[in-house]
Amino acid sequence: MPMIKKMVFIILLFLLILVYFPNRYSAAENQNLFEGWTDFYDELFGISFVYPESWTNYTSQERGVVLVLPDGVGMFTYRYSPLFKEKMNLSEFISQNRETLQEMGAEFIEDEYITFSNATAYKLVYALPLGKDTQKYLTVWCLIEDNVYITTFSHQSQYFDQYRLEVDKIIDHMAIIKD
Repeated sequence: MPMIKKMVFIILLFLLILVYFPNRYSAAENQNLFEGWTDFYDELFGISFVYPESWTNYTSQERGVVLVLPDGVGMFTYRYSPLFKEKMNLSEFISQNRETLQEMGAEFIEDEYITFSNATAYKLVYALPLGKDTQKYLTVWCLIEDNVYITTFSHQSQYFDQYRLEVDKIIDHMAIIKD
């Protein structure tokens, strides 16, 4: 009987270690993932996220959330607003906005449904010619109740990918805090 108790104890101890250490590793990994980043929390805009400390924050009530990249050209923005038209679902919103972008000459590069702050959202990457240059955009559209949440990263096409991983990390960890 004492041998069975020892075996049960060892098995339970082993299971506790398996459960505990991955979580510890994950927490340490997250801490390193955002080392050198700045916390952003704003009740007015109903959002919380982190961003690289080298980015300049120009957020104001008039402009919304605006972050300018270190090169002074790329920009990351976030805003939300009520849907003023009749109620629509995310699919209708996507269709309407893709159609508008297509009319403007957008070239769609990638798109997917994602989870944004625990809600279904749509991420679209597209390019638009602007004069002699081409601007690339990554936009996330999310509808929650009667509000639309829009996050956009834009940069000259040739520099877009340089910041893409950071932008994806920001979007993956954004949290809507507004009711």
